[in-house]
Amino acid sequence: EPTAVVEGDIVKGHPDYLGPISATPQAVVEAMLEAVGVSAEDVVYDLGCNDGRVVITAAERYGCTGVGVEIDEGACAKAEARAAEVSVSDRVRIDCGNVLDTDVASATIVFLYLLPKGNVRLTSKLRSELRRGCRVVTYIFQLKGEWEADLKEVKALASTRDRKGSGIDTSAFNKLFIYELGSGSQA
Repeated sequence: EPTAVVEGDIVKGHPDYLGPISATPQAVVEAMLEAVGVSAEDVVYDLGCNDGRVVITAAERYGCTGVGVEIDEGACAKAEARAAEVSVSDRVRIDCGNVLDTDVASATIVFLYLLPKGNVRLTSKLRSELRRGCRVVTYIFQLKGEWEADLKEVKALASTRDRKGSGIDTSAFNKLFIYELGSGSQA
């Protein structure tokens, strides 16, 4: 069955709908990369990469390899153009396709900014394909079930929204959930 794409989004009722296409705020990208300790030896995957900012920033700042996967062709084109613009095309690959069909076995870090339904759909795939020690980071929505034993850190971030006050937004809407596969259970 062909993938139904409407104005850049897979239709909400489609079985492969994992969440709306929404870019991760750059401040969150930078905080996430720092929190997981990205190094030049890492292979960073962003499943649902939008404009590729996670893998592009990782390659640009840390010298690692990155793979972004995005179903929206327009977003893929933007990501590829941005990678070329900042001269990281040799280390960043943008795959225009469905994350459910992507082999993630080479990843050392996986980033997800998906709805809870999307995270659930990827759980068994990630646990079966990723190696022990792989770090998985989710923004806003945490992984449930067997992932809870592998949760290493919950990091509250300063709000990325314009607000009158300042400080740390401790709501569930501005947190990173950092997991290390196999750290608390059998992978």
